[in-house]
Amino acid sequence: MKPRRLVWLVAALCLGGCRSLPPPAPPVTVSSAAELVSRLQAGRPQVQSFEAKGRLTFLSPQRNYSGTSLIKGRMPETIRADVLDFLGRSLLYFYSNGREVQVLSPKEGKLYRGAATPGNLAAFIPPAMTLHQALRLMVGDLPLSSGPPFKWAYERDQGRYLLEWRYPDGAIKERLWVGAQELQPVKDEWFGPDGQLRFAAEFTNYGQTAPGLPGQVTVKTLQPKGELRLAYREMLVNPLLKDGDLTLPKSPAVVEEPLK
Repeated sequence: MKPRRLVWLVAALCLGGCRSLPPPAPPVTVSSAAELVSRLQAGRPQVQSFEAKGRLTFLSPQRNYSGTSLIKGRMPETIRADVLDFLGRSLLYFYSNGREVQVLSPKEGKLYRGAATPGNLAAFIPPAMTLHQALRLMVGDLPLSSGPPFKWAYERDQGRYLLEWRYPDGAIKERLWVGAQELQPVKDEWFGPDGQLRFAAEFTNYGQTAPGLPGQVTVKTLQPKGELRLAYREMLVNPLLKDGDLTLPKSPAVVEEPLK
């Protein structure tokens, strides 16, 4: 059979019997903001602690680093993060319990310690957010606001729901976008009482490492500028973490200095 005749035959068969692709599934329908929040919270595990491994990238005007990271977190505000280079060597250790910050630099042989101020937390946590907020964002635990939303809507062109919370004076506090197909958070924005955007976060790859949790998280702040990217490869939910699992390794050769 000649090639041209074969092409026409295939086209004819498709016109007569090939099935078209099925239409996209309709969005999950909810009738109220309260129902949407309830279903959103019911669809994810209750995370009290987590242990994750993956790619961490931190960008800021003061410091940039990227590498494989081991992160251990215990709610509400205890975290340890180990950043490794491509050879598996430790570049940086970060620890905070909400009261103190410790940053260990093996290359320098120094342990920096200081109070858990926004400036000291900025060694790992993007500025303009609390440690408690950062831990919740790392596992997609949203919304950050308590109480019922002020407003909700369905954005048909984006295929997602919008939830909005406000301060008592009416200023926007939090905006949360939820994918209409799976009812998972896809974007969150947090505003200060002055109406300025404090940070924005995006969430993708749900279920890649743990059911109901995002596999990739990106958090950005504008003033001061900072960005934290987390691409998880492994995730354990609610492991039994002891204090010794979270504290930094000790070495008599390390010189301790105040964290400024």
